[in-house]
Amino acid sequence: MIEELGDRWLIGLRGIPVLAVDRTQGGPDLTLTLSDGVVLTVSGSVLLTEGPSAAPGAVVLSVEESSRLVGATVLSAVAFKSGLLRMVFSTGHHLSIRGAEPEETVRLQKPGVFRWSCHQGVGTMKIFGSEDFKH
Repeated sequence: MIEELGDRWLIGLRGIPVLAVDRTQGGPDLTLTLSDGVVLTVSGSVLLTEGPSAAPGAVVLSVEESSRLVGATVLSAVAFKSGLLRMVFSTGHHLSIRGAEPEETVRLQKPGVFRWSCHQGVGTMKIFGSEDFKH
């Protein structure tokens, strides 16, 4: 499910649908709930684009427009050791989170399987059943 490369983890979420997107006042800035118990919580900046963020003509969407992700499936999920998280969805949307600012925290988890978190630009992966935290 998770493949570690030199600077990143490829997270096997391909085909998993987005069930809900939440923006809670006073809570995390964004909570993305996927099937299979997968949850992404972000306190901090989120960049949501139509198309890759670095591509010419990419359209930046507001976080309020993140509800467009409901019903989409994940095509790719990559968590970097530098704290960056990038997810691509079947709708053509790309979600990018830098996780580098001191007040930002990010957590992507599937209970009992893995937990990736980022704080102050450091991504940490815990694969359950493994005693090692990987940085």
